[in-house]
Amino acid sequence: MKKQMNYWIMSTIVVMLICFTACKSEEDPQPQEMKRTYTMTSVSDPAINGEVTFLKLDENSTRITIELVGTNEGDTHPAHIHANSASEGGGIIIGLNSVDGTTGMSETTVMELNDGTAITYEGLLTFDGHANVHLSSSEMSTLIAQGDIGSNATGNNGGNGGNGGNGGY
Repeated sequence: MKKQMNYWIMSTIVVMLICFTACKSEEDPQPQEMKRTYTMTSVSDPAINGEVTFLKLDENSTRITIELVGTNEGDTHPAHIHANSASEGGGIIIGLNSVDGTTGMSETTVMELNDGTAITYEGLLTFDGHANVHLSSSEMSTLIAQGDIGSNATGNNGGNGGNGGNGGY
């Protein structure tokens, strides 16, 4: 009888092990990264150009990254989102972190306009604006790179990251 009991316990353990190892755990799929990239063209220096990318972090915040090529080590270039299209011009609506000339990069997390009005990723995709990068804080009238964003971007530059121009929806 004891031998049968041991056999039954061992059989149960083996069946349970097989069941646990054979069962596949269903994990939630990772959400698709939602981002949109716009071209920034040279203005005063033909060697400088790049792109500005909006990456949705969550429902209330967006990371705006500017990546330029052709900037010089040690330089600092103020960056902003302005109202209206680049051809129309307009006031500063969102202040961004300056572009580091050594890396050509700037990253800013945005949740609101300078006046305190909330702005979401989706709001930025339809925003009537453009991005400017200036030569320096003492030479704000000299632009080194510029690009339309949101509703002003022709075809929204086709999107980026495999999003097919639809912001990742």
